[in-house]
Parts: sequence; C-alpha cells; structure tokens
Amino acid sequence: MEDNIIKGWELIENGSITSVPGFLAGSSHCGLKSSKKKFDICILYSPDGCICGGVFTKNKFKAAPVVIDQEILNKGNIIKAVVVNSGVANACTGKEGMENALLTIKLAGQRLGIGRENILVASTGVIGAQLPMDKIKKGIVESAAKLDFNGGSEAASAIMTTDKVEKEIAISRILHSGNKINIGGIAKGSGMIEPDMATMLAFIATDVSIEKKLLDKTIKNANKYSFNSITVDGCQSTNDMVIVMANGKSGIKIEDENDKNYRIFSKGLFFVMEELAKKIVMDGEGATKFIEIIVERALSNSQAKKAAFKIANSNLFKTAIFGRDLNWGRIVAALGSSGCDFYPEKLDIYLNDIKIVYKGIGLDIEKSIIKNIFKERELYFRVDLKNGRGHSKVWSSDLSFDYIKINAMYHN
Repeated sequence: MEDNIIKGWELIENGSITSVPGFLAGSSHCGLKSSKKKFDICILYSPDGCICGGVFTKNKFKAAPVVIDQEILNKGNIIKAVVVNSGVANACTGKEGMENALLTIKLAGQRLGIGRENILVASTGVIGAQLPMDKIKKGIVESAAKLDFNGGSEAASAIMTTDKVEKEIAISRILHSGNKINIGGIAKGSGMIEPDMATMLAFIATDVSIEKKLLDKTIKNANKYSFNSITVDGCQSTNDMVIVMANGKSGIKIEDENDKNYRIFSKGLFFVMEELAKKIVMDGEGATKFIEIIVERALSNSQAKKAAFKIANSNLFKTAIFGRDLNWGRIVAALGSSGCDFYPEKLDIYLNDIKIVYKGIGLDIEKSIIKNIFKERELYFRVDLKNGRGHSKVWSSDLSFDYIKINAMYHN
C-alpha cells in the first residue's frame, strides 16, 4: 500500500515516529503483559514541546486517559510527553482509575523534569481492571532511562495488544525553501474496529509549526477519511485516540489554509493517517483478507458511506470472503437494508476490475477467474448506485475462525 506514496514525498526506510527530528521514545516491560519479551509501556518525548491536537472516541464509556487528555488539550497546553501502556485499558474504573491516570502523569513529570500539564496519557487492553501502579512506576523509570531518537519501533511494539505486527510509518519532503519537513507515526489496533473510532491508538509527530486550531481542523478532516473509514467487526471501543504533535523543528511555520506549505503538509498528514488505518485493517484479528469497498454515485457522500459500512459490517459478507465465496447476494442484501436511496435495477458491482452484477442481476463469471482473484490478500469492491454524485471509501477485513477464538478467549 505504501508504494502509492503521494507526489513529492518520500518514504523513510524503516521509519517511525522518532524519524521526526526532536522526538524520542523509550519502552520497557513492566509486567502488564505476561511475556517478559514484550514491551508494555512507553514514553514518547519531545523536550522542546509541541502544539498538539487530537480526536477521541465518542463512546459514552470513555476511559480515564481519554477524559483527562481531552481536558488538557482543550486548554491548549504545550505537550512534551505521552505515556502509553498496553494490557490494561483503565476504562470503567471509576474514581480510582482517574486518580491512577493522574498519578501516571505525575510520576512521568517527576522523572522527566517537566510539568504535569505538559503530559498526556493513554491506555489500551482489558476493560475494568485497575492499573497496578507499582508496575506503572517501574515502567516509567525504565522507559525514561531508555529514551532514544531511534526508539520508535520499540514504542510501536509496546502499545500492541492482540496486534500481530507493529504499525509505523514516516515520510519526508524537501520544500522549495530547502527546508525538509517530516511526518511519522505509530498505531495499534486489531479488533473492536469501527468508528468513532476503534480500539486503536495512534500517535503522529511532525516538525512543522502550526497553530492549534488549524491543526485540530486538519486532524478532524483527515480522520474522517482514514481512521473513521475502517471496520473489522463493527464494535466501538472506550479508549480510542489519535494524537498529532508538532514541534516546529523544521523551521517551517504554517500560518493558514492558504499557505502553500499547508496544502503540502495536510496531504502528507492524510497519507500517514490513511496508511496507519489500512495497517490496522490488514492486521485485523484473524483477518486473511484486506477489503476496500467503494460506493459511488450515491445520492450523497453520507449515504455512500452508510452503504459502504453496511456492506463492510455484514457478517454474512465477511464470512463469505473468508470462505473465498463470491456470494454477491450478501452485498445486495446489505445494500437493500442500508436505508440508502437507489434503484436496484440500476445497480452495478465490480470485484477488482471485473463486473459481477449488472443492473441488479448477477453475471456468470468463470470460476477460475474468481479463484485466482481470491488468492490475493487484497480485494477491491466497487458499488455503482447510479443515483447521484456521492462517493465513499471504506476498508474492512474478512471474518475468520481465528477472530472467534481470539475474542472468545480474550481473558484467558
């Protein structure tokens, strides 16, 4: 997927969040995960401070870190560090959970020598369990001691739960002025993936200087078409957040949306967020297929997205894909119950570049062609409603035996 890098930008080989100048990361194992070989806590650190923005889950059961971070960012504080733990979500933990999240910030502040108001906190893992603060304290001490300009990949590992692979990316671009700007990020997410947003965390760094309101707007717009356009199982979580930090190290200051450098930066940020979102779907719990669903010529963009998600979240459709069965009837059944306006007799559906439904009627496709298509890891469906100019793109995965096994035995 990363081969489709946007024009003018370059991928940084083995890039991560610490590929951005001025950002360090340190990770350790403090005992939240049973395996001592797995990191379970990390610190992301930019000592000179960052303008910071974020988007968060809309679930009413917001985890303590989500509540606290929203309050901190609403004040417009300069952010220098983020402490992230995996294994324990610190969600639905009441007053004690809030106190533990604040204590995490306090401990990190003491260790790093910075103010509590300059630190964010994030957690992911099992809901309902309290953070073991003796372990968290140990992890903060060890992670702070390991802060490094090459620590991004270990941090990407530290925030994983049921993920199988680290999710990280970094890109750079040299501007006409000769200045280079960089954007890099890490993310986690594998199950409970559905807007708004998913059981996911994403932390993105850049070295541009940008005003907070403009950064917030840019994040929100990019999030709509990236992390809020993915689904694995249609389940929304309690801890989700996307945090973007800008430390200004590049010397490039973006004043407003009319700034030509803003257009360059916004496209780069969108690319990084989109690629991290796709990586989450690719690593969906038990997933064997990455599925892109495009709904075009709907009555509106919102109707197109509604229809796309109805297909993407159909268990019948997802299990058919796992079984390599091109059961297009499950697509039209999902569409017909989506509440979107269209005329069934006009509907066309494509799998990759092959038309499989024409004017609402299935076409006879050679089995060998379908068999070869299903050998691929990535599948692309295009649904043409022929009823307007609305368009939407959603990414999903199939539903396998392993998904059931992973989630049936989550506490074991």
